[in-house]
Amino acid sequence: MKKTPFHKLPPRAIRVWQWSNALGNLFFLGIPVVYYAVFGMNTFHFWILAVSTVLILSFWILSFTLMPTLIWKNWRYAVDSDEIDLKRGVIVKNRTLIPLSRVQHVDTRQGPILRWYKLATVTISTAATTHEIPALDEVLADRVRDQISKYARLAEEDV
Repeated sequence: MKKTPFHKLPPRAIRVWQWSNALGNLFFLGIPVVYYAVFGMNTFHFWILAVSTVLILSFWILSFTLMPTLIWKNWRYAVDSDEIDLKRGVIVKNRTLIPLSRVQHVDTRQGPILRWYKLATVTISTAATTHEIPALDEVLADRVRDQISKYARLAEEDV
């Protein structure tokens, strides 16, 4: 079996994912409010509201406290002259090998939260799908993008 990818994401990625999950999953806290507005309050609906509120609140808290750290601990990547190796997953482990001869283009992307933390995501497009290396330092993301582009051109010339 091939060696494990050896590059980790910067620890600031945890903060980015915490903010993204906290803001993105805030929507789900509105479900009990809508339920209350539609059905009102009696004994039966009180228990449904109480249980759903506790479950949704627990999910929301876990989404920005525990999950980003677990995701960060399991994310690895490697780029060499033949392929890009991505390893990720908390419960289900995924390992993706992208041959550089299949890479069509590579981009860097930055949203407002990534920009605040001076991070960027490298997006690798093939004919079939798009892969990401999330939350790299801005400078490193540019270097990785350029390195993948250079290797992809060399792989294309070899074919």
